[in-house]
Amino acid sequence: MTTFFLTFLAVALAMVAGREAVRAARLAGAGANPAALLAIAIICSIGACAVAAWLGNSFANLLNPEHKRWLVAAALALAAAEVAFLDAPAAPQEPTQSLGAIFIVLFAGVAADASGLLVLSLSVASDDPIYAAAGGALAVTGVLGIAIMAGSDWELLPRGILRLVIAALLFVAAIAIVLFDFIT
Repeated sequence: MTTFFLTFLAVALAMVAGREAVRAARLAGAGANPAALLAIAIICSIGACAVAAWLGNSFANLLNPEHKRWLVAAALALAAAEVAFLDAPAAPQEPTQSLGAIFIVLFAGVAADASGLLVLSLSVASDDPIYAAAGGALAVTGVLGIAIMAGSDWELLPRGILRLVIAALLFVAAIAIVLFDFIT
């Protein structure tokens, strides 16, 4: 159960300050059907987190426990860097209404950004891919769902400050894992 909560917390932090929530909010604000967007977000979150956890479980046996901790620390540091330095792209002038295109973009974004890497690394470290996938999927669905409901109001969040604070939290967590490894 610890894997579920740690994955949920790390992924939710990365998603709140990340680019995919902004993208989903902009699509909802541009007139996309919120129910269809939410359904796509749920399918994308479950699929992307399941793939990340499966990949993590596939090579978990190749690493010893020390390397697994370092993988989590590296994933947290990379997530912090992504949140701090990669802002959401400019809003499209003519956003697509194609549900297939929205699915592809959200799935790729969730699978290939910090949230996917965090699910993968925590799946490896815990040897419990089901809880890692479930925690990640719940976090992604929750954040994207809130962003979709907020729509254009999501832009009112102080994203610059939020990104820096969350990046600092993720980086401190990575440093704590490294220091714990040196102490033990």
